[in-house]
Amino acid sequence: MLNLPKLLQDVFEPKAGENVIILNDFPKDEEDITEEYIRRKDMAIEWNKTFQTMAKIGKFTVEPIIYYFPTGGHGTPLPDEAEQDKKKINLLKKLKGFSKNDIVISITQYSATGPISELVHKQNFRFASMPMVDMAMTAFQADYKLVGRKARVLAKKLTEANAAIVTFDTGHEVYFDLRNRTAKIDDGVCTEPGQTINLPSGEAYIAPFDEPTSKTKGYIPVYYEKHLVIYEVFKNKIVDVITDSPKSNQMQKYFKEDPARGNIAELGLGCNNKATFINNVLQDEKIEGMHWAYGYNDYMGGSVGVTDFKDPLSAIHVDIIYTKEAKIKVRQILLQFEGKKRVVIMENSRYSFNMQKEFEKG
Repeated sequence: MLNLPKLLQDVFEPKAGENVIILNDFPKDEEDITEEYIRRKDMAIEWNKTFQTMAKIGKFTVEPIIYYFPTGGHGTPLPDEAEQDKKKINLLKKLKGFSKNDIVISITQYSATGPISELVHKQNFRFASMPMVDMAMTAFQADYKLVGRKARVLAKKLTEANAAIVTFDTGHEVYFDLRNRTAKIDDGVCTEPGQTINLPSGEAYIAPFDEPTSKTKGYIPVYYEKHLVIYEVFKNKIVDVITDSPKSNQMQKYFKEDPARGNIAELGLGCNNKATFINNVLQDEKIEGMHWAYGYNDYMGGSVGVTDFKDPLSAIHVDIIYTKEAKIKVRQILLQFEGKKRVVIMENSRYSFNMQKEFEKG
């Protein structure tokens, strides 16, 4: 059974004088309320009560939960209106008032990472984003010291590399340009002002070089239900869909409608050995394997933001995940460094023997 007080203490280490705020999105209309929304609201209440109990000893404060209506999309700007302690508040004004003494946790259906991360950099508060979270997620049970060690090893490799060459078992290959970019980690630690994490945690990720001279190019296969879709990538953008199927035609139209959607936003490497595939990106991207994303990425070091979309309210960041059990597998990830040095870090959707050794050493 999960020891919730221990998890919250290990992840956040709330200190005297600090303040905890939990956000939860919950539908207005009864027909939109699902079991998942109810479970997340119950989870938010349980976490809030647990923090309140911890606060009696830790001498920090815990605010009433802030509720707002779901945005309808991951990374979509948050609504102006919200409710706290049964009173209406201006959510943006409330967010802009946070400082280095605040710990903000969003237990929501739709990801608030993008819009809130922009404020974290300016105001230096701590933020944990938990879109589509479920307390039954096995990734919560990980040894986060081990997770953190793996994440740091992977981030160092990605930062030092000039490129990652990924080959899939379909025979397709893509070259990710990693020049002049610094990888970030999501290691389950959110103890210092200005930190942003997903929870449950366990990945290293990097925004590929996405300026006009980017060398990111190749072909990326994605399996949607019964359809294999192949994206053609050039200069870090999805420029075409070369397969012919209803889903392929749909996605080709989707990217042509707004070119900002086609930005290759992220290359990520999961490292939580307790994470299993549950068709929920919050946990699935932490599985020991690879994922990539399209859409905006300025909050992680890229150059494409919400305002680059034709309709900022429709801005997206969508992760595509490859696991050992997936229809499409990663045959190999080869990192290319300065000079002629090359290192294989993944084979057949598993970290290579050399990487396993580095994880052990930390």
